[in-house]
Amino acid sequence: MTCGKVYNYICENLDERIDSARCRRIREHLAKCPVCRKYLQSMKTTVRLFQVLPVPPVPPSVHRDVLRSLETLRRTEGAAGPARRARTRQR
Repeated sequence: MTCGKVYNYICENLDERIDSARCRRIREHLAKCPVCRKYLQSMKTTVRLFQVLPVPPVPPSVHRDVLRSLETLRRTEGAAGPARRARTRQR
């Protein structure tokens, strides 16, 4: 497995108890790659911080803008088809 693929799938597989072929390949890669181990540790730290830090209030206008942007992105990606999404994930 390449670093790029680890980056793409690591968020989906932060729960180390998951036993799938992909998770095994990710663990094998992590055993050999210090850069990806550091990335994983960073992701775990980020998740822990989000779990313990208070959630700041979000102004309604910001909430609306984010939802509007997500809807625009969803429509744009839906129109672009799977080829564009695959290229985007590879980056």
